[in-house]
Amino acid sequence: MIRAGPVGGCDPCDDVQWDEKGRTMISHIYVSFSSDFITSVQFGYLENGALVLSPKYGASEGHSFLTVRLNQDEYVTGLSGVLVSRYGTTIRSLTFHTNRGKHGPIGCLSDKVSENGSKIEIDPGICDRHEFGGFFGSSNKNLLSSIGIYVNPIARSNTVVKRENY
Repeated sequence: MIRAGPVGGCDPCDDVQWDEKGRTMISHIYVSFSSDFITSVQFGYLENGALVLSPKYGASEGHSFLTVRLNQDEYVTGLSGVLVSRYGTTIRSLTFHTNRGKHGPIGCLSDKVSENGSKIEIDPGICDRHEFGGFFGSSNKNLLSSIGIYVNPIARSNTVVKRENY
């Protein structure tokens, strides 16, 4: 699998790296945020017909909270976020892109990116459910530091190069 992203990150930090590689049947994305940044993310997966939760990545105490519910035929195709250089580099807002549209922005909903902020978009061109390979990122006890996507390239009949023996 290929890593796309991440959105966020930090200059030398003691953040914990997390990895949800291969966990692709996402049904819910739970996002907590403050007025300044995304504090945590957690994923809900369908496994054997039951909802199974990932660990929560980031702060565990209460903040504003939003649940993204994906339809059964919906899958992640990309994500974008607004970063700001405050307390290091932090994720101010996130938008999850799917084959059916966008969920977000979630977090600080300022209409403009501040002078010390920037918008990052990860669009790996996912157009088949099997190409999404999960999420990865980093977090600490206060916030979500980074988030990225695994892409699982699959061959399509119109892109396969035929090799012939001579």
